[in-house]
Amino acid sequence: MSHKDIIKQLNYTLGLSRNIVGIKFIFTKEEFDSLDIKQVNYKMSYCNTVKLASKGKSFKANSDNFLCKASSRALGLMDVDNEVVSGRLYHSFNMYRSVGIAKNVQRNVTYVDHKIYGVVVGPLKEIEIKPDVIIMITNPYQAMRIVQGYSYDCGIPTNIKFTGNQGVCSECTATPYENNDINVSLLCANTRFAAKWDDNEMGIGMPYHIFETIANGIIKTLNPSEPNIKKRKIIEQIGIENIAIPIELGTSYYKSGK
Repeated sequence: MSHKDIIKQLNYTLGLSRNIVGIKFIFTKEEFDSLDIKQVNYKMSYCNTVKLASKGKSFKANSDNFLCKASSRALGLMDVDNEVVSGRLYHSFNMYRSVGIAKNVQRNVTYVDHKIYGVVVGPLKEIEIKPDVIIMITNPYQAMRIVQGYSYDCGIPTNIKFTGNQGVCSECTATPYENNDINVSLLCANTRFAAKWDDNEMGIGMPYHIFETIANGIIKTLNPSEPNIKKRKIIEQIGIENIAIPIELGTSYYKSGK
């Protein structure tokens, strides 16, 4: 099955309202300059580039384009300085009761541990270079189905971590990249303000190489997980598309209360 058909399958089976986003780390200025992709021509928060990509736009961006220093640190475009590592910066925001708690949080926040020059951010269905990380913006029901798809082949996700801070840059991008595993994020106050996500939206990040495995798991768990009303809606939506999704009514594992 082609990459685009996999994405179509997920759009229909999950009912996604946003494009799946691909993130590619660019290590050198030479590689960055050679990419025939529009560069952000003003300062923008990283999470806003992800928001725009989820709506169909593609960008490349380097440190000159990053409005948010937290995302620059999380993605490896700038150093994590002592003010952050010590906990003093985030304690000054009144996000933690003490500097010690803030320091403990920062010790466990994931940062890309090498330098990069820039990033490419775009809809997965259109991005022409193989991404490093996939981000899916979902509602809680869709997130449940994605985790079920992950668990089908990979078992319980044991690397999930979130704090409600640095939701898109660290939790959806750096964490799945560095842990080489899926991560779930409830997003954060800053990205909800800057990118204006809906209140019921959350994020899931994963390394690109497990995307197809998770997508297959989502399809494999559709029949035991979904009620007939949702299955009928999927059947109706794929009626005009030549996409094979094996749907069987009356097969949910909870149909008889067991």
